[in-house]
Amino acid sequence: MPRHASYRIIERPDGRFDIAVTLAGGGTHVREGLVNPVDVQTALAMLRDLMAACGAVLVEAEALSLAAE
Repeated sequence: MPRHASYRIIERPDGRFDIAVTLAGGGTHVREGLVNPVDVQTALAMLRDLMAACGAVLVEAEALSLAAE
């Protein structure tokens, strides 16, 4: 079974975005203060590439919870 990490995009009251990534082992890391959706997508693309290089898959947290149902 491949390792995975899940992410959530959080829209802040100031209009910026955060990406919270939870690793399969339970640790959570947050990238804060992304200015717009383009920056979010760029950060996610980079993260997907890094995870793939480590043999892991990046999955949106909501999609992961729906798949478990």
